[in-house]
Amino acid sequence: MCATRYTITPVSVGMLTIDHASLVWGQQYGLEVQVPVMMFYVQGGGRHILVDTGCSEPESAARYHYPFVRQPEEDPARALNAAGVSPLEIDTVVATHLHWDHCYNHELFPNARFLVQRKELQFAAAPYPIFANAYEAPITGMTPAYARTKFEVLDGDLDLADGLKVVSAPGHTPGMQCLLVNTAAGAYYIAGDNVALYENLDGNRFGRPIPGVNFVDLGEYYASLRAMLRLADHILPGHEPKVLDKRLYP
Repeated sequence: MCATRYTITPVSVGMLTIDHASLVWGQQYGLEVQVPVMMFYVQGGGRHILVDTGCSEPESAARYHYPFVRQPEEDPARALNAAGVSPLEIDTVVATHLHWDHCYNHELFPNARFLVQRKELQFAAAPYPIFANAYEAPITGMTPAYARTKFEVLDGDLDLADGLKVVSAPGHTPGMQCLLVNTAAGAYYIAGDNVALYENLDGNRFGRPIPGVNFVDLGEYYASLRAMLRLADHILPGHEPKVLDKRLYP
């Protein structure tokens, strides 16, 4: 039985404009939605852990990816301070995956260890061409934001601490990983982009839960979603605006 209980604070670092259909399989293209880019701050047992680290500046985001707006209070360092933690206090960063909107700003956390799956790091270095821009991969001529990061490379699940488990969850990307967090309200699963919106959990005519449209192996994706439902009492999606309705979970 887990003795340590943690709290989770979602931290918005800006709003991304994206086609709704890219987040939920089976939707008609052409409806643009605004969704937050988020970091998740996990605190408890003397630990200060961050899941994902946000994206590039608005100018770069708009030039290479999608329209992105960041208010002054959504500057990553400022937003974390408002959440009650200095970036210098973060001891561990769990990178769910290495897409551009999840892995910038590593330089803000000089005292953290950075965890990534080996599969993700390898795939990000030379992805299939249709995924290269999302990774800002070298084959596009860009230098990924994490190029100077010293990673601790994982091969599967990791018991990070009492009540904290990194879960290998290939789906949205081949090396996706999520964090299972013990709280006073049960097990919270920080799902990253495997579950972008609550709508993915609600499902549609194609089933429940429903994946997004970006993946390499659909069988792995479904297996990760099934495992998520077995493990979790509560699920926090990666780009859901309603997640920000609560300052603190549970």
